[in-house]
Amino acid sequence: MRGVDLTWAGGEHTFLLGLDLLRALEVKCDAGPMHILQRLSSGQWYVDDIIETIRLGLEGGGLPKDAARNLVKRYIGHDEPLTSFVLLARTILMAALYGAEDDPPGESKAGENQSPTHSLAESGDGHASTSGAE
Repeated sequence: MRGVDLTWAGGEHTFLLGLDLLRALEVKCDAGPMHILQRLSSGQWYVDDIIETIRLGLEGGGLPKDAARNLVKRYIGHDEPLTSFVLLARTILMAALYGAEDDPPGESKAGENQSPTHSLAESGDGHASTSGAE
């Protein structure tokens, strides 16, 4: 499984939710990943659906736990409403459940580029927004 690279919080980060982190997300949010995705998509999300998806995705992408926790604390829950971060959380979770947007179904051939090219542009206030990625 590979992560998805997204621009957020002042730089490009890899987000990855493998099975172990999806299980941790289930525990934190008291729901399965598809239920969390449904809540994020329908506007019926819980606070931890957003925060924990982003934090665990950063950890899975290689950021140390303390650094991931600090980054999330610094950018989420201060000046911007939580709704500003729903798209980021949905993108991370969808990549874990469905694969990266540019990831063709089936197995990749040896030597193929394994680097996703997703991008969420960061506005000046630190939250993610969509951009003309790729």
